Amino acid sequence: MSIQIPVRVTSFMRVEFTTADHPEFDRAITLPQTAPMEWIIDAYLLSIGREPLEDVEFGDDEEDYDERPRPRPHADTIDRWRMSMPALDHRPDVIVRPVDSPPLGAPVVAASASAPSPTAQGDWLTQAAPFREDDVNRELMRRHGVVRPYFDDTDMRDVDPRIRRSSRIATLLSGLTSARRLALLAHIDAVDLLRDSVHDRAMVETAVAPLAALLRHLGGTGAAQDPVTGWFSDADVERLTRAVGWESASEETRTGGETLIAFARRAKLIRRFKGRVVATAYAKGLTQPSRGTLAALAGTIGASTRERYGMPLPRRDAEGALALLAIADGTAQHLDELPNHVAAGAVLLDATNSIYGSDRFDRILSSGMSDDVGDKSEEITRLREGFAALSAPKQFGVITPAMREVARCALI
Repeated sequence: MSIQIPVRVTSFMRVEFTTADHPEFDRAITLPQTAPMEWIIDAYLLSIGREPLEDVEFGDDEEDYDERPRPRPHADTIDRWRMSMPALDHRPDVIVRPVDSPPLGAPVVAASASAPSPTAQGDWLTQAAPFREDDVNRELMRRHGVVRPYFDDTDMRDVDPRIRRSSRIATLLSGLTSARRLALLAHIDAVDLLRDSVHDRAMVETAVAPLAALLRHLGGTGAAQDPVTGWFSDADVERLTRAVGWESASEETRTGGETLIAFARRAKLIRRFKGRVVATAYAKGLTQPSRGTLAALAGTIGASTRERYGMPLPRRDAEGALALLAIADGTAQHLDELPNHVAAGAVLLDATNSIYGSDRFDRILSSGMSDDVGDKSEEITRLREGFAALSAPKQFGVITPAMREVARCALI
């Protein structure tokens, strides 16, 4: 078995206190980078023989520094500030440096001094205690404990370390029952869903051909807005459909043209300007075949609900992933088959998972945040519309290799 959770120790820092003309107050405190400021003050006061404060107060000397950085340095950085407290009659300068973690079992907070401390003199009841490193660190250990390892299971929380936690396929995997999740993980490897993308210029040109035809139809000056719809006239829709190569004797001819226009509007590939419909700069860049074109199409067509609405709708994302998977793995041959594939997969979502088993998020957002947020079926309609806009000539809705690659990119 290759699964093993690593043992780690938290990162540490050294906080150095120096006071001009008073080397007897110079100390270095080693403690975790995540330790609160109170621990620093507590350790410093103990190291100079003072009682720790219950309510710590400290201030900044703005004449020396513009601001006091947090005492949590990153590698190779040094933070500085000047500290003052009512319990002190001096104001030490403070420098914070990253250091290696102490060995296991050492005090989690430890103090040291560069100069020897004077021996005890006078009445022990009233005089400040001299700095004796072992005694001070033993007291700090009693207060804060020792360095302990912890198990870092961050990498084990995902269903598969190869799959991005925010990907659409990860959302689907998280929503399935245990046995179906194992089956899907095996299927992902069987169809090589996680393979590296290989640039195929011919495939990219096939994918963007309908969009390129739309831009050629618009030309440099665009098309006149229809006075009724505000977008394309019926004649423009028919000419565009023929230009793309989707003409036929059926009603599907006009539907294809309208689908391409609807996708272009939603993807912000076209806009209205001074009475005309024109292409956007984004559209002109998208239709130029490049290594990133299919990934850009995947981001536009397969955008998650978090990207579109600012918050996730997990069940809707999972059902969208079912549609994308049916395209990517070759299960579906035509876009009209997607609703059936989604329905068959949706019944496998874990009914005990409150997020996937309810429509709570849909009810929250059904007040009109967007045209499609209140209707769950619109998620599949949106995907069908986007992929239909990539259809090959005389094959409107037929799934092509370019569509499968775009769907794969959208999933992972």
